[in-house]
Amino acid sequence: MPQYLAGLAGSSLLWAALPWVAFADAEPAARAAAIAALLAAAFAESLALRAMSRLAIAQAGVAILPAVAWLVALAERPALAPAAIGLAGLFVLAMLSLSRDRHLHRLMAAELEVQRLAGIEDHLQERIGTLEMELARTGSALDMARAEVSVHEARDRAGEELRHVQHSADLERRSLELAREAVTDPLTMLPNRKGINEHLIELLEPMERPGNESELALLFLDLDKFKDINDQHGHLAGDNVLKVVAERLRECLPRSAFSARWGGDEFIVVLPGLGRVEQVRMVAEKICQELSVPIRLEAGTVRVGCSVGIALAPYHGRTPQTLIIAADQAVYAAKVERKDRVRVFDVVMAKKAQRQHQIAQALPGALERNQLAVYYQPIVNALDGSTSHVEALARWPHPTWGPVSPDEFIREAERNGQIHAMGRWVLRQACLDASRWPGAHPPSVSVNVSAAQVSSGRLVSQVREALAASKLPAHRLVIELTESMEMAISESVSQTLSDLRDMGVSLALDDFGTGYSSLQSLRRQPVSLVKIDKSFVGDVPGGGEVLIKATVDVARHFGLGVVAEGVETAQQRTRLESLGVNYMQGYLFGRPMPVEEFVAWLGLRDGSSEPFVLRA
Repeated sequence: MPQYLAGLAGSSLLWAALPWVAFADAEPAARAAAIAALLAAAFAESLALRAMSRLAIAQAGVAILPAVAWLVALAERPALAPAAIGLAGLFVLAMLSLSRDRHLHRLMAAELEVQRLAGIEDHLQERIGTLEMELARTGSALDMARAEVSVHEARDRAGEELRHVQHSADLERRSLELAREAVTDPLTMLPNRKGINEHLIELLEPMERPGNESELALLFLDLDKFKDINDQHGHLAGDNVLKVVAERLRECLPRSAFSARWGGDEFIVVLPGLGRVEQVRMVAEKICQELSVPIRLEAGTVRVGCSVGIALAPYHGRTPQTLIIAADQAVYAAKVERKDRVRVFDVVMAKKAQRQHQIAQALPGALERNQLAVYYQPIVNALDGSTSHVEALARWPHPTWGPVSPDEFIREAERNGQIHAMGRWVLRQACLDASRWPGAHPPSVSVNVSAAQVSSGRLVSQVREALAASKLPAHRLVIELTESMEMAISESVSQTLSDLRDMGVSLALDDFGTGYSSLQSLRRQPVSLVKIDKSFVGDVPGGGEVLIKATVDVARHFGLGVVAEGVETAQQRTRLESLGVNYMQGYLFGRPMPVEEFVAWLGLRDGSSEPFVLRA
């Protein structure tokens, strides 16, 4: 650079001396041409120095300005034109150089920018590469996390599915248990009524097909002396006896046979494939023999026997109901006759069974169609003949068959469970009727209830409801405890009877002396009246007097009144009075009557002058 400046200074001196050498004597045109040549040379030099615009301008100025300055110094008009041209040319050259310089700077700046951007791009690419590597690592970790999450989710789903399967299995198992419980007796673990009915339907269905010759025997077993075991040893002992009976049935029956508990002390045995009476009777006799073996209990050794009724399908019926009714009729006959522990259903029983089947079909609608009625039979005081009580008796005057025997339809009602609705209706109707009887001291009304009603736990509330609806005083209601079914004196039953007594309702023990009632009943139950069965009254005068006298003595010992049922003659009345009977009931005093007829009878009997019209 210093050498260049020294050269520039030397050339400047040479250029400054050039005008004095070349322009001193030159013509204006020559001067102009010289100026043009200088400009051309300066322009060429500026092109050579275009990369250094300022240096090119300085170089051009050194070449042109001395000549221009010399021409201006001449102060001549012809010299000013070339000077002006020189200055203009220098100006243009300077502008061009500056413009080129600016353009060059812009190019350089652009190139630098490009380089900078290229550097940035390289950096970004490097960063992108780094990020891609990090992303790849992150992606791997994420994939692993996702995989782990998937594994956990799969485990959760599997666990949920397992829990669902287990829950479904539990529900199914519980459903099966409930279904099994619904058809199984919990005490003996034998099929119950529902279970035996379902099984019988399956076995009897093929008999309906043409050409089917299959046979089946149904045995109805009723244990003997079972009530005595309950009374003497308690219900726990009775339950143990039932369990032993069930186990013996399992052991002694043929492999194809099966047994069920029908209820209470009643069992059913089904023998598929057996239709010959001799074969079935042999099985029945074997059952009786096995069950007669003494049973050892903690309280001692007990004995039970059984009566067996046999029905054969398809000869005696093709449905569970008809076969069971037939076998029940047969076992009933066996127990009544007390001659043969095994009875086969026959023609006489068939007629009874057909009748029983008709009653069973018609009974459910009897209450709905208002076919049942309540009749009233007076119970008179033995001393003065006044009406002290009136027994309410259910009657069924069927519109087609005529009067249906109470023994028939009440037994069927007890069998199928309708005794509850029927008993509730009779109780309510009797209280309503009794509340309307005329007279200053109308008689009390006695209403029979079955053991099933007492054991249901609903009797007390039903009595309260009937008394409230009729506004009948509680002391005018007597509840007669009938034992057509054996009554289990449990704690709940004793509580029911005590609650009735505390309400002011009197209790009477019906059918005393027939084998259903006992001295235990007098001791345990809060009764105030004992009713002697008409079968003993019918033997008066005669052997029945001994039992009646003993009953009167026992009743007096417990402070109880005695009612004799079935009194039909004046001689019987006289003898019963002499035996100490307090009250009498029978045709001698009045038959069972509809309520209107009874009210009329009551007015005549008591000498009342009031009209015999029911008061609303």
